[in-house]
Amino acid sequence: MEAFFEGWLQRQEELLHELLAVRSDDGPCDDDDDRLRELISCTLAHCKAYYREKARLADRDVLLVYSPTWLTPFERTFLWVAGFRPSLVFRLLRAAVGADGNAGGATPEKALALEVLEADIAEEERKLTREMAGLQEAMALLQVVAMVRRAVAARNGHTQANEDEVVGPLVRSLRLLLAYADRLRVRLVKRLVEILRPAQMADLLVAAWQLHLRIRGWGMRGRGAAGRAAA
Repeated sequence: MEAFFEGWLQRQEELLHELLAVRSDDGPCDDDDDRLRELISCTLAHCKAYYREKARLADRDVLLVYSPTWLTPFERTFLWVAGFRPSLVFRLLRAAVGADGNAGGATPEKALALEVLEADIAEEERKLTREMAGLQEAMALLQVVAMVRRAVAARNGHTQANEDEVVGPLVRSLRLLLAYADRLRVRLVKRLVEILRPAQMADLLVAAWQLHLRIRGWGMRGRGAAGRAAA
């Protein structure tokens, strides 16, 4: 996964530069919108590749997905159910597009659609946060965590019966929670593509990816400093 993620990040930076190049052109035109739609489509396909890889890994070791070794400790502090927190997207939208997401002459209908979407996402996020809190309480027991790790790593089918009774339901719950959270994230992005104009969606993606790469950079610098201190 580490090798995949490094290549994925490189492609992410390339797409970011392409989006910035189109947005920096002087004056909007129809060709810009067409190019932005193409880049947005490529961007979403790029994101889907990460989700597919993450889902495959979750089938093998769901705990690794919740505490991904390909991210720095600093990056992991921003995770919500092994991914980005959906409500953060609306903060970025306000910063990148406007106070209510309707900069650039969006219609009142679209502004209302954004308001409804934000309320819906917030409610779903609260539900999942409550569920995750319950699972974290169970996972806080070191004995249970150790059993989960052994069960996930085991491939020979000889896990003890008393471990199965505890580990099986917990692992399944973690996978279901991850799948639901990822579906929520995907649903949010799809709806935003439908509501926002191409330029607005591009600005949102630029803001999100710049934040992502900035956090990545801070985390890598922190990891390097910690390594030098330990040496």
